[in-house]
Amino acid sequence: MSPFVFVAFSTVFGICGQLLLKRGMSRMDMAEGSRILLRIATSPWVIGGLAIYGTGVIFWLLALSHLELSYVYPFASLSYIGIIIGSYFLFKERINATRLVGIAVIITGVLITSLS
Repeated sequence: MSPFVFVAFSTVFGICGQLLLKRGMSRMDMAEGSRILLRIATSPWVIGGLAIYGTGVIFWLLALSHLELSYVYPFASLSYIGIIIGSYFLFKERINATRLVGIAVIITGVLITSLS
């Protein structure tokens, strides 16, 4: 299997895990004080998010075992784009012009890095 498949899976699982973590934490009432840790530890959204994010870490480790860190690490920045898009659709967060410029810069940087 191509090491780039590992990078792609790592990115997708990382994005999904972060979105689930956000969903779980959005339902938390931080005013609960000491009980908040118990609620976090028992939230199905948080537990699922951590499990999926952890799966992404395993794929990242597989990618690192085949590719140079200085080459593959910029590809991790693609997760920022996935998070922005996912947040727009799932949480109705705004994507303003500045974020669009940031997405373009990230894509340009990854393309330049991939040519090296």
